[in-house]
Amino acid sequence: MKISMSTIYIITTLFCVLPCIYFIFIGKNNTNKKDKLFKDTLKDENVSLSLTEQWSNKFLGFDESKNMLLFMKLINQEVSLLKIDLNQIKSCQINKKTRDVKKENKMQTELQSLSLEFQFLKKNEIITLNFYDINDDFSQDLEIERAEKWQALIEQNKSKITSNRSAA
Repeated sequence: MKISMSTIYIITTLFCVLPCIYFIFIGKNNTNKKDKLFKDTLKDENVSLSLTEQWSNKFLGFDESKNMLLFMKLINQEVSLLKIDLNQIKSCQINKKTRDVKKENKMQTELQSLSLEFQFLKKNEIITLNFYDINDDFSQDLEIERAEKWQALIEQNKSKITSNRSAA
């Protein structure tokens, strides 16, 4: 009797624990693949990033020597790369779209999308780096703070070049 009950306990425990271990392993494996794709892309681009940040399927880095911003997004196991020369930036704005929703008889503001928009000195185009979109991302991961941090860094490095030019 004791052996059969012990066997049932062991089997029940394994049925509960093994799926958890499996999902942890799969998640870690996917993260490692994503990291490798980003690192391979950086190696191909021959950049030395002084500041990097990775979240969800996105990667943002700053190459101080080239005064360049690199934004990568993983879409269907393919890396989409965008390089932005901060010497050519006229302005950088945070574009935040929200919506008021009613939850539990209270009105709350829900973030719909968040992006950084760049205007250039010579070109009449706008480039958008999407930090968060409610249709693509499952949850928010401090994107507002992240966007504010990167906007400050961009403005700081953009102004360095502008002030160096005006001093010359």
